[in-house]
Amino acid sequence: MLSGAVVVAMALVPPGDTQALGPRLEIVDQSRDVVLYSHEVDAGDRLLLEHTHSVTKRPVDEVFSVGDGGILMQELRFDEFGANLPAGPQRIGDTTTTFLHENGEFRVLHHGRPLGTVPLRVGGPKVDHVLTLPGGTRVRLLDLAPRGTFVELGVRGAPGAASA
Repeated sequence: MLSGAVVVAMALVPPGDTQALGPRLEIVDQSRDVVLYSHEVDAGDRLLLEHTHSVTKRPVDEVFSVGDGGILMQELRFDEFGANLPAGPQRIGDTTTTFLHENGEFRVLHHGRPLGTVPLRVGGPKVDHVLTLPGGTRVRLLDLAPRGTFVELGVRGAPGAASA
């Protein structure tokens, strides 16, 4: 077990059943359509997803925020180029990213680009995913679901939030 990770007792509930509780980040197992984890959030809260790139084996950080319509992409940070990592600014929809190289690190600013939800496959021991929530709570996705599980991070119960 990763030191500092939160051990979670899982109560399997359908996505969206937490609506009455107010805005919540939910991690949903898409194959079973159940909520694996739920945590209160507010508009503007930051979420940090840390993982190891599957090819370069180097750390990658993704910074998201909570906003109208769900999850917004704020920033991507890495120190070595690899598959699916940008090599410069990109135009994505109506947003053009800002590409920076500072102190040996690449930073890609996404300027609050709306994503709605974040789909991903839970990584293995060398491609771990750890989500840091407001207040410093850290959630290791491998503690919630086995390697290879397709999960989705989303916000439920917020005005204007995407619903599943």
